[in-house]
Amino acid sequence: MKKIALVLMAVAVFACCGCKHEMKMVEKAAYEYSYAMANYDVDEAAKYATEETQNTILKTAKSLLQRVDSSYIKSDTPAKIEIIKVDMVNDSMAVAVYHKQTPLKDFSGTVDMRKRNGQWYAHVTPRIIPDSLLEQNQ
Repeated sequence: MKKIALVLMAVAVFACCGCKHEMKMVEKAAYEYSYAMANYDVDEAAKYATEETQNTILKTAKSLLQRVDSSYIKSDTPAKIEIIKVDMVNDSMAVAVYHKQTPLKDFSGTVDMRKRNGQWYAHVTPRIIPDSLLEQNQ
């Protein structure tokens, strides 16, 4: 009976250590992605983003940034990012809560994270707004 209890305790401790390691990996990837985006570095953010995010959000962001006045970017940087917490949804999905502070903005948000091939990546996809919601605001 004691051996079974020891084995169960060992499994619980190992699982907890593995979970902490995963959370640290999520935290690091979420930080790197959020920091790059907050500092208008879309190419750097792409290193920490899923392919879907690269082909949608980041592609659009890169295009839009070409139209932004460089003096605005200078006035809004450098940004500071803090990952406040990580919620593990399952073994391949997580949500990171961050706080962003720039000379012009101060707010918190979330970034969805996905595990692909053993690595964690930001998974930000376009949000579709139903026509019914758009009509209500007109």
